[in-house]
Amino acid sequence: MHSQVRGCSPPNVLHQHDMSKRGRGISSPLDPDLPGATPARDGDDSGGLEDGPDSKKPRTFMATLACDNCRSRKSRCDEDRPKCGFCKAGDLECTYRQPRPTKKDQSMTVAINAIRRLEAKIEELTATVSSSFTSPAPPPAPPVHDARSPVATFFHPNPETVHHSSNPLAHRERGSIHETAISAHVTLAPGKPSVSVPESGTQVNLSFSQHGVALWPAIKEILPEQFMSAREALPREYIVEIESHRPSLPIDIEILPGQAAERWLASLPLHVVRGLSHAFFAVLHRNTPVLDRYHFFSHTLVVAMEDDFGHSIETCLLLNVLALGCLAVRAHEEGNFPLPSEHHTASHFLAPEWYPLVTDTPPGLRFFNEGRRRSGFHACDISLQAAQVNMLSTLYYAQILRPIDSWTTVNRAALCCISILKRAESVPMDSNAWESDVFSRVFWATLMYETIITQELNLPLSGLLEYEDDMPIPKFTPFPRPKTSVSTLLVNGDSSGDQDDAFFNFHFLAQAAHRILLTRIRHNLYTFDVARENSPTISMTTEMHRQLEQWRTNLPPALRFPVSAAGSVLGDDTPEAKSPAHVMAKAMLDTRYLVASFHIGRPFLYKALHAPSACTAADYAEIRASLQAAMNWPTTMGLPAQMLSALPVKFGWCCQCFGQVLLFHAVARSGDARLTDCLPVGWTQWVHVIIDLLERCGQDSPGVKKDAELLRLLL
Repeated sequence: MHSQVRGCSPPNVLHQHDMSKRGRGISSPLDPDLPGATPARDGDDSGGLEDGPDSKKPRTFMATLACDNCRSRKSRCDEDRPKCGFCKAGDLECTYRQPRPTKKDQSMTVAINAIRRLEAKIEELTATVSSSFTSPAPPPAPPVHDARSPVATFFHPNPETVHHSSNPLAHRERGSIHETAISAHVTLAPGKPSVSVPESGTQVNLSFSQHGVALWPAIKEILPEQFMSAREALPREYIVEIESHRPSLPIDIEILPGQAAERWLASLPLHVVRGLSHAFFAVLHRNTPVLDRYHFFSHTLVVAMEDDFGHSIETCLLLNVLALGCLAVRAHEEGNFPLPSEHHTASHFLAPEWYPLVTDTPPGLRFFNEGRRRSGFHACDISLQAAQVNMLSTLYYAQILRPIDSWTTVNRAALCCISILKRAESVPMDSNAWESDVFSRVFWATLMYETIITQELNLPLSGLLEYEDDMPIPKFTPFPRPKTSVSTLLVNGDSSGDQDDAFFNFHFLAQAAHRILLTRIRHNLYTFDVARENSPTISMTTEMHRQLEQWRTNLPPALRFPVSAAGSVLGDDTPEAKSPAHVMAKAMLDTRYLVASFHIGRPFLYKALHAPSACTAADYAEIRASLQAAMNWPTTMGLPAQMLSALPVKFGWCCQCFGQVLLFHAVARSGDARLTDCLPVGWTQWVHVIIDLLERCGQDSPGVKKDAELLRLLL
């Protein structure tokens, strides 16, 4: 491949004369519960070795073909990339035929097709509902044959609807996501005075921000004066103000005994670097897979260490990984899980001899500071690796609860992605190319986090959302590599290996699909007429519930979870989680289901609080289901709440919880019997659980601490 991303080309490998080699083709993550299935792997190259001549193990890869030159000579090709040994020696152009997809690719195709069908159905329903409020629908267009691949059609159910859509919601989807609630004259619950808002009409464009709940007119009237006085004494965007003026991270870190102040990084033993790196890939990488494990160990780590931790961008990547590795080690300690290197020899956490490196406040700061010193030399870099550096910095800031810092770096990562997309030649937009697939991972990780932080805090957008429809989901294509390599031994130093890759790959894809569903919910339900019955429409609400249920039922068996008739996630009989990453993966998907269910009913809560006379029995049924879904979120209790070092998007969960407490108290104090009857059993105990979580997280975030102080005024 001639259009390699700078720094991401495969390392030079000596020509192998006497070893037969099997390359890796384009593989897809497989369902780990299928008999004989082995997940696609990011960094384990042992899948092609057989145990013996009689071994019947299924092949976990697809053998690649020789290059065209070696095929014409009918000689063995070492299959090195980008050029094999023969072509490199003769300075010939080296091209490989595209491998055919295997039957195991069907697992990914089924998932993609299912999500594609959801998108198509939502688009069709949106167009139907929209046309009922405007003008008669035009005659249907003739059917268009779509010959593209499932990946290409993932966000484009129909080529015509993408480029020539008559749906009035289509353009709003790419507009601002920071709405403000507006209504002219809405009536509170019986016994409460009406609230006038200086806007004309009764159309409401409701914000997705949970901090915006405190600004609802009815909330200001219902909640105690003590709370409202404290809230009104703060700026409108008080979280942004508080977090923007907090002290910066400390610059100087105490050097440990035996380390030279100027050369302590260069003196780090290799086993320490490996231990921290494996901890990162075993925990935090699973939820935000912006790196390729094999490429990291075979190229990034090698370049950085050969340079004695100089100022290369590879060193910046490595230092961020080591900083995040310290947080991953703390997560193992918080959950009492053995580290990856001791997975088969210990049943609980054992502190390694290099544990003092992890004891900074926050953990990993010594490595992160070194990375910050070097990243300044790459501040103007807009390559894929620069996007990875910024996204890893975003992940570190997010884990230590510095939301404004994380928004700054995710914005830089988004700028790199936009620049790469503008320069289409720098990363080939071929879904089967390794560079393209890694870029797709970075794109979706960046977009998902940016959406969360900007929606909640009303921060400026980067514009990355404009490219959402054009970006395929990742296929987790493995990095091209030779069969024998020292880096393979480094990768396999993690005894847990990559046996769970398929599980976590599908988990990442499920998160991306869920984010799209949330976007649809916001666009289709959060603009409504507060004074009119059947607004939001029950038909659209029912469809959103159906799409959410399809999202759940289309998950692979290993990720699927049961739900009760009331919509609560039920406990299952799955075996005890074997790592912090497994704990978080299950909790994240379970909670995401409840989050979507809660947000589907949230507009009806607004309507019942402001215009109860326009509410129907169906509206109150939605409110009841929404409040039930707002309780007992797995990410906020149990092991996930215990392992805060590994909990993804902590700030997002804290913000969600803040708004929930306000809504529970507003419903309880509303005076509307129909509304208070919707409160679920045990909501007061749940409020105490939430406030306890916010107080714990408030130790690392002054903004979250202020939220906890405000909520205490309601008790």
